[in-house]
Amino acid sequence: MKAITTFFAAALLASTSSAALAATPDARIQSLEDQIQSLAKQLQDLKADAAQQQQAVQAQQDALKKSQAEALAQQAEYKKQQMTAAKASISNGRLAVASADGNFTAAVRGLLQVDAGYYMQQGSATSLPAAYGPDLSSGTNLRRVFLGLQGKVFGDWDYYFLYDFGGASVETPGHIMYAYLQYNGLAPWSFRVGAYPAPINIEDSTASADLLFLERNSPSNLQRNIAGSEGRDGLSVLYTGERVYGALSLTGNKIADGAKAYGAMGGTAVPNYDEQTAVSGRLAYLVASTSDDHWIVGVNGLDVLNLPNLVPNGAPSLATVPGGTSKGSYSLADLPEFSVDSNGISLVNTGVLAASHVTSWGLETAGNYENFYGQAGYTGYAIHRSPVAYNVYSAAGTFAAVPVKPSNDSFNGWYVQGSWIVTGENRIYNPATATFTGPKVSKPLSLTDGTWGALEFAARFSDLNLNSHKDDAANVVTGWTGASRTYTYYNAVRGGDQKIVTLAVNWYPNAAVRISADYQYIDVTRLQAPAAVTTAATPSMPAVNGGQKLSTVAMRFQLSL
Repeated sequence: MKAITTFFAAALLASTSSAALAATPDARIQSLEDQIQSLAKQLQDLKADAAQQQQAVQAQQDALKKSQAEALAQQAEYKKQQMTAAKASISNGRLAVASADGNFTAAVRGLLQVDAGYYMQQGSATSLPAAYGPDLSSGTNLRRVFLGLQGKVFGDWDYYFLYDFGGASVETPGHIMYAYLQYNGLAPWSFRVGAYPAPINIEDSTASADLLFLERNSPSNLQRNIAGSEGRDGLSVLYTGERVYGALSLTGNKIADGAKAYGAMGGTAVPNYDEQTAVSGRLAYLVASTSDDHWIVGVNGLDVLNLPNLVPNGAPSLATVPGGTSKGSYSLADLPEFSVDSNGISLVNTGVLAASHVTSWGLETAGNYENFYGQAGYTGYAIHRSPVAYNVYSAAGTFAAVPVKPSNDSFNGWYVQGSWIVTGENRIYNPATATFTGPKVSKPLSLTDGTWGALEFAARFSDLNLNSHKDDAANVVTGWTGASRTYTYYNAVRGGDQKIVTLAVNWYPNAAVRISADYQYIDVTRLQAPAAVTTAATPSMPAVNGGQKLSTVAMRFQLSL
């Protein structure tokens, strides 16, 4: 503005310099005043124009700021909508939905396993007592019918609800298999609570749909049923590192088992006044990991801190009342790696033992090299016996209640198994559970393309020995008639020694369907439990054979979503 004023002043002086010389003073003054007024008006007009231009620029700036604010608001709203928008997908037949940011997910889970099998027993088996499996029932069974929902909320929280409408031996009404909540916000640490199979061994941690054979091997399955398996109440701390996997769990009873007790395979329905409490742990280390191979080694263990209490107020018990109910009792038993028999007979079974403590431990390893897979493990079990009371006779008609402490029992089992996928796929290592899943089918069945899926051959040998002190002649006299006395043997546990050879073929037409055929040769060596012996001579333990040799053939049709 100062420059404009200077310009007009200079112009005024220039235009008036010549005229001022010729005009009169008054005229010159008047002319200058007119010119000054004209310039003043022009200056005022320029100021007005400049103000209008400034207002227009300000208005444009305000409009631009408003437009930018509206754009940011629209962008924020779009992001908000994207965050809450659900996206549905179907992968290998499994329906899933997820928010755009992945913090909320839900996937439908399902598993159908239809089994059919036949037991081929020798004719001599018909002479065995019912508890030793004289006539195992061939037929069909819906082994597993899982239906559930799995996912996460708010990013760090996992959940899993799964129900089963099938069952081992006999189908059951729907019951809880998985129902847990897990926090993952402190990765690689996570924390899980609810009902689920607490991680105990590698076979236990392998999903049912990924098992190499129709059933888990007996040594591993027996161990998992002591303090784990599906539907077990628990609290676990999990560690999933790059090479180390660890799990430490505190477990209780199985869901709906409040009125059952004593046994890794369940038991007779009796009152249960205090539930079982156990602690279990599994540790695995990934020794080797390349694109072609993975190898893990591990250890595991469990300790049943409190056995189910079967009597009110902790008494009476077998320790004080002959023939009374034991406060704590336990049995170890397992099906012969095949569960079509509708009676659910375990060919090896310790029977019910008065006990105060149960422990188990194991060593295991597994690995794959290209399309070959191998796995092996050894498991030990121990039952610490509690005293048992007998009416012990010292003469005919003379007896007194005497507590007898049976020797503690130890049992063991081991297995080795492997597979070869002839179509070239390999079993996949899963670091989240330190296990191996089924193969990823590279060429699913297609009659048009001439592809047939994946084909796998597998073999296994397992040995479960539930004998302890089986020939121990320690006894007490529990009857006296004339010159004859009745001797009862309290140490011998004749659960049997079960050896099984299994051959299998698994065909995977695609990622969801599997058809399996298994053949088993089962050899059970088992002496029948020693009954009381009445004799006037030196007593000897009965040695009646309760074992048998048999074969099974079976097929499974599986759909896994």
